Amino acid sequence: MPFFFLLCALSLSLHAVMTDKLIAQAHAKHLSDQRYWHLLMHSPHDESEIDDSAFFLSSEGKQNLSSELDATIRHFNEDTNRTNESVFCRFPARRAWLEHELNTSFGEGECNEYDALVAKMDPQKVTLVFPSAHINSPASMFGHTFLRIDSSMESKMMSYAINYAAHTDDTNGLLFAYKGLFGGYYGYYSMLPYYEKLKEYRDSESRDVWEYDLNLTHDEVMAMVRHIWELQRINSWYYFFDENCSYHMLWLTEIARPSVHLRDHFWYYIIPPETVYAFEDENLVVDKHYRPSKRTKLLSYEAQLSSEGIRAVLNLASGDMKSDDSELLRFSDQERRYIFEAAAELIEYRYIEGKLSKETYALRYHSFLSERAHLGGGAPITIEKKPNPDTAHRAARIVLGKEWMENRSPFLIGWRPAFHDIGEDDTGHLFGAQIEFLDAVVGVEEEKVTPEKLTVLSLASIAPVSHFFKPFSWRMKSGWDRDYGDDHLSFVTRVGAGASVGNEYMYGYVLSEPEVRLGSNADIGLGFTAGVALNWGNRMKTFSEMGHVFYLDNHDQSRFCFSHLWQWNGHVAVNAKYERIEQRYDEDRYTLGVNFYF
Repeated sequence: MPFFFLLCALSLSLHAVMTDKLIAQAHAKHLSDQRYWHLLMHSPHDESEIDDSAFFLSSEGKQNLSSELDATIRHFNEDTNRTNESVFCRFPARRAWLEHELNTSFGEGECNEYDALVAKMDPQKVTLVFPSAHINSPASMFGHTFLRIDSSMESKMMSYAINYAAHTDDTNGLLFAYKGLFGGYYGYYSMLPYYEKLKEYRDSESRDVWEYDLNLTHDEVMAMVRHIWELQRINSWYYFFDENCSYHMLWLTEIARPSVHLRDHFWYYIIPPETVYAFEDENLVVDKHYRPSKRTKLLSYEAQLSSEGIRAVLNLASGDMKSDDSELLRFSDQERRYIFEAAAELIEYRYIEGKLSKETYALRYHSFLSERAHLGGGAPITIEKKPNPDTAHRAARIVLGKEWMENRSPFLIGWRPAFHDIGEDDTGHLFGAQIEFLDAVVGVEEEKVTPEKLTVLSLASIAPVSHFFKPFSWRMKSGWDRDYGDDHLSFVTRVGAGASVGNEYMYGYVLSEPEVRLGSNADIGLGFTAGVALNWGNRMKTFSEMGHVFYLDNHDQSRFCFSHLWQWNGHVAVNAKYERIEQRYDEDRYTLGVNFYF
C-alpha cells in the first residue's frame, strides 16, 4: 500500500512538472497575446465579452486571458476525469489549438456526447443564412443571420442551424426594444435542425430566406464545430445594435478562418444585411440560393390565377367547397393544379397561424394533395427571384444637398446611421418597410448652422392587402422637425395605421395618423395621409404623399410632397424633392441632394 501511494505521488509530481513546463513554454511564445486565443475567448481587447462564469476556468479568466490560459493548460494536463462534463471534453477547440501550439498531446478522453454529435452532424461545409425582415414586425426589420453546418447529404433540411438570439418571454414591444438596446436579455447559442429554422422564418413568419455558401475547408468547419460545442448553454448579454445575432456569427467564422477580419468591418453597430457585405468583401461566399417564403409563394399563385381560380382557392381553404366539387371541372387541368397547390399552401399557412385545428388542417391538406396528384405533372408555379440583400444600398447615409424655401435657402448636411426609408430604392429590401434611427439634418447658411430635423426613430410597414392576406399598414415617427407652423423646430410623436394595395412595383396606402407635439409649439393633431410609391426599374423610385392634419390649437395643415430618387449603385443616389405646406401661409420647398451610403 505505501508503494502504491508513492507511485501516485510520483505521478502527480511528474504531471505538475510537465504542467509547469507547458505553461512556461506558453508564456515564452506569448500564446495569451495571440489572436486565436483572443478569438477563443471572444475578447476583442483584454476582456472577454462572454458573461457566463461557466466559460472560464480561472476566477480571473474574463479579465485576465493569461490566467485563463494557465488554468486551461493545468486542467488539460492534470485532470484525471476525462468524461463528458469534464474540462477535457467541454473545450475541444482550446485543446486542439494548445496541442498544436505547444507541440504536445494531452492524451485521450471519453467524450462520447461530443463524438456522437460530430458523427450525427457530419460537418462538411458552412452556409450563412439570411432571413429577410418579417412584415409588420419592428423587431425584425433588420433581418437576421445564422449559420448552417452542411453534411454530406444532398438535402440540406437535416443540416444543423447555429443560431444566437436573446432569451425572452416578453411580449411587450416597447419593453423588448428597451431591454434589447440596453442589455436586458441574455443571449444564447442554439443548435437545431435546419428545417425547424425554415419552418420558423420562412413559413411561420413569412420571411424570404437567402443562403450564402461559404468556401471554408473541412478543417476550418471542424474548428468552428469544436468552438460551437464550447458555447453550449453559455450566455452573454444581448445588445440589439452590436452584440447581436449577426455579431456572434462573425466570431464563429473567424474561429474557423482566423485570416479573415469580419468584425473589423464594423465600429459602432452591426446589422444583419451589413454582415452579408462583410462576408462578400472577405471573399468567403462562393454561391447563393433563394428560398421564397410561404407568403411569396401564395402571392405568386395570386398573380397567375384567374379571379375565379382565386375564389376557388379561398372556398376550398374555408371549407365552402369540396375538392371533388364539379365546379372545379370548368378550369383547365393546369389551373386546377395551381388551385389545389395554392389551397394546400394557404391552409398550411392558416394552420401555422393557429386559425385551423390540426384535424381540419390534416383532412383538407390530404384531400387537396390527393386531387393534385390525380392531375399528374404540370408546369411549376413561376416564382420571381427577388434581389439578394447584398444588392441593397448600404445602411449608413450622408446627405449633401441644397434646399430652397420662401425665406431661406440653406445647404443641407445629413447623417443617418441606419437604415432605409420608403422613399429610397427598395432593391434588396422588403418593399414598404422603413426603419430609420437618429436621422439628423442641419442647414448651413451665411455661416449659420441651424438644426433642420432629428428623427430619433421612424418605423413603417406598408403591407398591401391581397386576396390571401389582409395585413394592416402602420408607421410611427418620433423626433424634431420644422413641419409645424412658422418653420419652427418642434418635437412630434406620430403613430398611424391604415391599409395599402399594390405590389413591389407600385403600391398606394391610406393612413390615419394622430400626433402630439411638445415644446413651444405644443399641440395635438389628427392627420389623414395618402401616398403612392412607384419603382420604375433601373433603381429609380418615385414617391408622392399628401395629407391633412386637424390641429387643436392651430390652423389645419395641408401637405403635399413629391420625390424622385435614382440609385446609381449601393453607395450613391441622387434625390430631388418638392414639398408644399399650407397652414397659416403657403410655402413651397425644393430640395436637390446626393445620398452617400457606406
